[in-house]
Amino acid sequence: MAGSVVGRAWDAFGRWRRSRPFWAGLFLFLSGLVIIFPPFASLKLGAMALSIQTVGGLSGALIGTLLVVCALTMWVRPQFRLAAAIAALIMSLAALVTTNLGGFIVGTMMGLIGSALAMAWTPKTRKRKVAKAVPPAAVALVLLAGLAVHNVSDPTVAFADPAPTSTSVTTPTSQPPATSTTVAPTSTTSPSSSSSAPATTTAATTSTTSTTPSPPALPAGTRVWTLTSPSVAMSGLSYKGIVDAVVGAKTIKVLKFTASSVKIKDLVQTATIGGGHKIVTSAAPGSTSTITGGTVTMLTAEIKGTAVVTVIPGLPPIKLPIDYTATSPPLLTPAEVTFENVVVTNTDQSGGVLTIPGAKIVAT
Repeated sequence: MAGSVVGRAWDAFGRWRRSRPFWAGLFLFLSGLVIIFPPFASLKLGAMALSIQTVGGLSGALIGTLLVVCALTMWVRPQFRLAAAIAALIMSLAALVTTNLGGFIVGTMMGLIGSALAMAWTPKTRKRKVAKAVPPAAVALVLLAGLAVHNVSDPTVAFADPAPTSTSVTTPTSQPPATSTTVAPTSTTSPSSSSSAPATTTAATTSTTSTTPSPPALPAGTRVWTLTSPSVAMSGLSYKGIVDAVVGAKTIKVLKFTASSVKIKDLVQTATIGGGHKIVTSAAPGSTSTITGGTVTMLTAEIKGTAVVTVIPGLPPIKLPIDYTATSPPLLTPAEVTFENVVVTNTDQSGGVLTIPGAKIVAT
């Protein structure tokens, strides 16, 4: 029973304390006592009595009392805390020259701390905002762009838009170590030579080819693809705002970015082409794919990773986790930014020429 009474009393005290600048008042109260005490204190050393009698006695009593009044004002009438804090600040400084160095400096220091706490105190508890990705926005998104598949070129392989109308799988029979997948515009059947002879691989396994149903073609602008990379460097990056994009016959909000060039390390791009079919495009390990030759425009549903921005040349770059979407867009976008361990979901990309060294395409 006693414990519950004490607990309720403590809770009530806690609510009362949080509704006013309690600690500011406590510091000022102690400051006033420290300033009042020295001028009237008497110390005894054996038969000898020592007392401090100076002209600061009256000043110490006056200033100390006013500091105590300021402290009580903050506890009883917190709405007047600002006026009381300013008065306490002035009196704490005046005590330095009028009352034994402001209670031997201790009283003045406590008065200054209490005044500062009172000025900083607010009656409402501030809600902490959950950090989101961030801004360096950067983000740019990397855009992933690139990935696009618009005007993609490679010294040895040229790629088409990631929404082909049909695919064919060719399995060579004379050279077991290599297999390839190509994107064809019309054919959906395998060569007759591969159907009549089993294909072999270096792992000594065999397989036969079969006709795969052609995935349905998608209208322009409705494809979606995801780019993953350990590092994407973008130059001339600019965030253009939130725009509409059509995906799966639905209109969604996406982020629009432009860049002058994009460098993508160890590119892996997965494009959804409808009907449960996907095309995975990957670059040679350790290679850097590029998008150059003009302004690259990217429509991005989401970009997630770590933005690396160099603020002052010669100093270590700043790394910030980001997760940008239409509901959480970048606040600021550096022109030069690198995204590490990035995953980007794009709905469209145009402009520039994408070059993928050692490109490999797998259709599923």
